[in-house]
Amino acid sequence: MMEEHFVTSNNKIIITKIILMIEVVLLISSILFCTVSITRARVGIRKAIQQRMLDIANCAAGSVNGDVLGRISADNIGSDDYNDVYNRLAVFRDNVELEYVYSIKEDGDDNFIFTMDLDQLTPASYGDSVEYTDALNKAGNGIAAVDEIPYTDQWGEFYSAYSPVFDSTGHVAGIVAVDFSVEWFEDQLSSQTRSTIISYFIILLISQFVAGIITFFTVRPFIKQQAELFAQKVSAESASNAKSDFLANMSHEIRTPINAVLGMNEMIMREDKRALELDEKESEDIREALKNIGGYSADVKKAGHNLLAIVNDILDFSKIEAGKMDIVEAPYQLSSMLNDLNNLILFKAQDKALDFAIDVDKSLPHELFGDEVRIRQVITNLLNNAVKYTEKGSVKLTFRGEKTEEGKLTLVVMVKDTGIGIKEEDIEKLFNKFQRLEMEHNSTVEGTGLGLAITQRLISMMGGTIDVKSEYKKGSLFTVRIPQKIVSNVPIGDFQAHFEANMIESRPYRETFRAPSAKILIVDDTRINLTVAVNLLKNTKVQIETATSGAESIAMSRKVKYDLILMDQRMPEMDGTQALHHIRETEGGLNGNTPVICLTADAVIGAKERYLAQGFNDYLTKPIDVNALEKMMVKYLPAEKVEIVKEIENADREDSVFNDDNCDMLRRNGVEPDIGMQYCQNDENFYLSVLTEYANSKEEKADFLQKNYSSENWKDYTIYVHSLKSTSKLIGAIELSDIAAKLEAAANAGEGELIRMDHDTMMRKYDRVTRALFEIVPKNDISYDNEVIEFLPVNE
Repeated sequence: MMEEHFVTSNNKIIITKIILMIEVVLLISSILFCTVSITRARVGIRKAIQQRMLDIANCAAGSVNGDVLGRISADNIGSDDYNDVYNRLAVFRDNVELEYVYSIKEDGDDNFIFTMDLDQLTPASYGDSVEYTDALNKAGNGIAAVDEIPYTDQWGEFYSAYSPVFDSTGHVAGIVAVDFSVEWFEDQLSSQTRSTIISYFIILLISQFVAGIITFFTVRPFIKQQAELFAQKVSAESASNAKSDFLANMSHEIRTPINAVLGMNEMIMREDKRALELDEKESEDIREALKNIGGYSADVKKAGHNLLAIVNDILDFSKIEAGKMDIVEAPYQLSSMLNDLNNLILFKAQDKALDFAIDVDKSLPHELFGDEVRIRQVITNLLNNAVKYTEKGSVKLTFRGEKTEEGKLTLVVMVKDTGIGIKEEDIEKLFNKFQRLEMEHNSTVEGTGLGLAITQRLISMMGGTIDVKSEYKKGSLFTVRIPQKIVSNVPIGDFQAHFEANMIESRPYRETFRAPSAKILIVDDTRINLTVAVNLLKNTKVQIETATSGAESIAMSRKVKYDLILMDQRMPEMDGTQALHHIRETEGGLNGNTPVICLTADAVIGAKERYLAQGFNDYLTKPIDVNALEKMMVKYLPAEKVEIVKEIENADREDSVFNDDNCDMLRRNGVEPDIGMQYCQNDENFYLSVLTEYANSKEEKADFLQKNYSSENWKDYTIYVHSLKSTSKLIGAIELSDIAAKLEAAANAGEGELIRMDHDTMMRKYDRVTRALFEIVPKNDISYDNEVIEFLPVNE
C-alpha cells in the first residue's frame, strides 16, 4: 500500500512539476510576445495620434483660401481678408483637443514668423518669430508634417502639426499650425497603451488558464499510463508541426510582395550593370538589357502610381465632403472635350488590346455652357473603370442630346463595356464610398473604391443623374444625364471623321500672314524652344527678338515697344507670371498694354483658366501648333501691320539629309524622325536646325540636371527636366520625353526615391540620343536668318 501510495504521490509530483514547467514556459513566452506586441502597438498608437493631429491641421488649412492668406501683411491686420481667415480658423480654436491655432509664413531661410494668432489671452504679434522645427520646415516646402519631439516656447511645451496652404499658382502662401500640449499627447498615448495592455493581460490570463486545463488533462494520463506516452508525444509533435506550417504560410504571405519589390530591384541593378559593361557594338544586347530594365522598373513603380491615384481620389472626395469642390460653368466646345477624351483613353485601351469607339450624334450643338472640367472628370472616371475592368472586347463612348426647352438640353453620355459586369445585388452598393465589389476576383485591381462615389457626387452637383445596367461577367452600361445650356446651335457634325482627318492630314505648310513691320519678343530659357518658335514664324517676316530669362525680358521691355510678347511660364529664378506682372506694373512702361501670350507645356485641365486669371491675354501649349500660333498672332497683332496670304505658293525642296540609313539609325537610338518632322511643318531644314540645337545644348543641360540631382534641389530639377521633356518630344524622342515627364511629376511631388530610380536611365538615354544626332548634325554650328532673329545678350 505504501509503495502504491508512493508511486501515486510521485506521479502527482511529476504531473505537478510538468504542468508547472509548461505553465512557466508558456507564461514567459506569452509575456515576451505581449511585450513585443505592446511595443509595436505603442508605435502604431503614436502614429495614429500624430495622424489625428495632422488631420485637424489639414482641415484647418483646407478651410483657408491661399490667395487670401498670402495677401495678409502687417499693414492690413483687421481687413476683410484678415477677418475672413481669422473667422475660419476660429472654428478650430475651440477644438477641445488642441491648445492653439495660428498661421505662419516663411521669412527667409529657416526663419518663420507669425501672421495671425488666435490665442485670446496672449496672442503673438504679426512678425514674431516662430520656434523652428523640422516639421515646420517641411511644411514650408509644401509637405504637411507633425513634430516628432516636443518643443518649448514662451507659451509652454507642445507637439505641433503644420499644414501648408497653397495659392492659385501652386506656391505655399502660408502655413496653418495647431498646437497640442505635451500632457494631452502623453495622456492619449498612455490611455490607448493602457487599453492595449489590459487587453493583452486578459488574453494572457485566459490563455494561461486554458493552457493549464489542457496540460492537466493531457499530462496526467500521459504519466499514469506509459503506453500513452508515445501517443501524447506524437500528438505534441503533430501540434508543433501544424503551428510551424501556419507560421511558415503567414510568413510567405507577408514576404511575397516584399520579395517581389526587392527581387525586381535586384534585376534592375543587374541589367543596368550589364548595359553599362556592354560594348557599343553589342546594340542588340544593350536594347535587350534596357528593355528588361524598363519592364522590371514598371513593376516596381506600379504600386507608387496606384498609391498616387488613391491619394488623388481621397483628396477629391475630401474636397466634396468639405464643400470645397465648386461647379464653375463657362462656354466650351464639345468637339474639343471629345478630342481630349479620345486621346486620353484610346492608348490605354490599345495597351489591353481593346476596341475603343466614340459615337456622337451629328446634330449635337458644337458649343455648350457648363463645367467642362467636371464633365470631363466624370466621363474619364467611367472610361478608366471600363478599361480597367475589361480584359477583352470593347469600350464604347456614346453622346446624345435631349432638348428640354429653348436654349437648353440634357447631355446624355453612355459608357458601355464588355468587362466583368456587376451582380444585381451589388449595383446598389456601387456608389458607396470606400466600397469595392467582387474583391475575391478583383484583388489585383488597385483603387480606393472612391472613384464612382466622386463621380456620383459631381453629377449630382451639376443637377444630373447616373444610371447603371449590368449583366454579371458580360459587361456594364453607365448612362449619365447632365443638363447644359446651348451657346450655339451649330451642329458638331461627324466627329470621328474630323478626328481621323486631322490625324492623317499632312499638307505642305504655308504661312497664313506676313507682318514685316511688326515686332515681337519671345521669352524662353531653353534655346531649342526659341529655335522652334523663330523658325515657325520665319516666313511671316515678323521682326523677332528673344530673351532667355524673365529678368532679361523685363529689361528689354523697358527699352523697346513690342506688338506682342510670347512668354514661357517655367523658368529658373523668375517664372513667366512674375515677369508678366513686372512688365505690366512698370510705371510709364512701353509694354504695359502689350498682349502677352503664355507659351507653356503645361496642358493639364484648368491650366488655361489659371493663366488667364494671372493676367495673360491668351494661352498656347508646347509643342507649338503652327496654325494655332499664327491664328493667335493675327488675333493680337495690330491689324494695319498684318497682310493675309491668300495664295499658296509652290516651293522647291532641297535634297534631304534624312535618307533611309540616317532615319533607321535615329530610330534605333530612340528618335522617330516622322514625329519630329510633323512638329517642324515637314520642313527638313527646320527639323535639322532643331536637332542641331538640341544636340549642342546637351552638355550644358545635362550638367544642370546632374548638379541639381546630386544636391537634391528638386525645385530647379523640375524646371530642367520639364524642358527636356518638351524638347525631346519635339524632336521625336518620345521614350526619353516620357521618362522625363515621369521624373517631372516625381520632382513636383518631392518624391526623391522615384527620381533616383529613373534618373540614371534618363541620362543614359539622353546621351544615346545626342550621340546619334551628332552623326548627322554639326557640332556648335547653329545659324539663324539675320532678318528673323538675333539672340540678344543680357542687358542687366
